[in-house]
Amino acid sequence: MVNPCERKIHNIMIPIYDYPTVSARATLKDAVQVLMNAYTLQKNKPRTGRQCVFVVKNNELVGTFGIAELLSAIEPSHLKGTIFGGTKPYNVWAKALFWEGLLTERCVEATNKKVIDYMRAMDNFVDVKDTLLKAAYLMIQNNIDEVAVKNKERIVGMVRRSDLFYEISRLITTAEVSSAPYVGNLALDAKQM
Repeated sequence: MVNPCERKIHNIMIPIYDYPTVSARATLKDAVQVLMNAYTLQKNKPRTGRQCVFVVKNNELVGTFGIAELLSAIEPSHLKGTIFGGTKPYNVWAKALFWEGLLTERCVEATNKKVIDYMRAMDNFVDVKDTLLKAAYLMIQNNIDEVAVKNKERIVGMVRRSDLFYEISRLITTAEVSSAPYVGNLALDAKQM
């Protein structure tokens, strides 16, 4: 069923030029400063309200850097690769030690590291003409918050989980759905299909 009200990727994506960028050679300190400026939405100031920055190498978008990547960069080395109670194998040599001052120590150590070493590479793409459900599928399957948008093999924008939420909310709240409860036999209805 084709719905003329259903939007496509190009209708809700954020164009690439609306995102702040950093060079792949930038330090984490540089990237965090750009991210801080971009994070808080400011009236009449473009490129704000973004939760990540684009990482560019040789004039091509190669990845994104956001809060999750920053947290990964400051993760204590004795905990890397360990998830307690998760699906990864338990590392018996790693102990969850979080002493006072460790956060400051990790932040100082990360200051001059390169953003390219911590960015999330662009691995998932949708086309500008794709459906929003395809973007939602990629987000769910890959546990990501945004998907890059391509037009003729060139990245032109980004669709975020929040963009999909707003569109889904619009469709749900404006849908003319019957509020009458279902009265029938599901087993018989399934056989008739």
